[in-house]
Amino acid sequence: MNNIITRAVWGALFVVIIISSFIVGTYAAATVLGFFMCIGVFEFYRFFEQSQIVKPKALSGILGALLLYILLTLNQLGHINFSIELVLIPIVFLPFLFVIFSQQKNPLLDLTVTFFPWIYVMFPFYLMFSIFNFEVVNEPQWTYIIGLFILVWTNDTFAYLSGRTFGKHKLFERISPNKTWEGTIGGFIFTLIAGGVYAYFMDGDMTFWIISAIVISPTSVLGDLVESKFKRIVNVKDSGTILPGHGGILDRFDAVIYATPFFYLLLRTLG
Repeated sequence: MNNIITRAVWGALFVVIIISSFIVGTYAAATVLGFFMCIGVFEFYRFFEQSQIVKPKALSGILGALLLYILLTLNQLGHINFSIELVLIPIVFLPFLFVIFSQQKNPLLDLTVTFFPWIYVMFPFYLMFSIFNFEVVNEPQWTYIIGLFILVWTNDTFAYLSGRTFGKHKLFERISPNKTWEGTIGGFIFTLIAGGVYAYFMDGDMTFWIISAIVISPTSVLGDLVESKFKRIVNVKDSGTILPGHGGILDRFDAVIYATPFFYLLLRTLG
């Protein structure tokens, strides 16, 4: 019971922080997303802290991810008056020198793992901000980004509840033994309902939000499976301990990290 209460309290606090930052405004949203992004990148590098094979350049990777996030965000807001490539090129290509000067046995592997969270973590968080900053007409600025999070959280919650109640057939047992087809289908159905309800109360486009639910539900499940596979590869249970009862930031954002790029594509196409 204590674990359930702990999970509920910290989960509620997490939701309040995320939603509040979007409602407060642009700079609050950019700051909170950037903060969680940095923790997520840090957690990814921690996967390999006990590894004798891979030694990513964690500090350089975190600073590089933060600098890229800041530059891309400021550029999107129109606060950069020079060609952003002048900064992006050295940030991306200077780390290649690690291969020359590294004393490790696998410098190319080290470099690859150092770069990976820039794509896996930093870029989706930047796209979350892009979704928040998407031009809207006659709607609150946060309409699309909060809708994304609500659909992801709905899928996660009802997949878990449906799986606990009806689950019998394993979805992908060797990666995530607790996930079932029944839970996945239950999450999908309730995400569709949530999309319709959100469109109704936000006076939004019903077709858009139903299609969004169809896209977000399976990509959320895939995001969860991807992170579960990462943790199995490095033999860790949770990505971190920052959220008692939930694990780390990657554990909490795994679904939305993978769903975000696909929702962004949908938004750019239909929004």
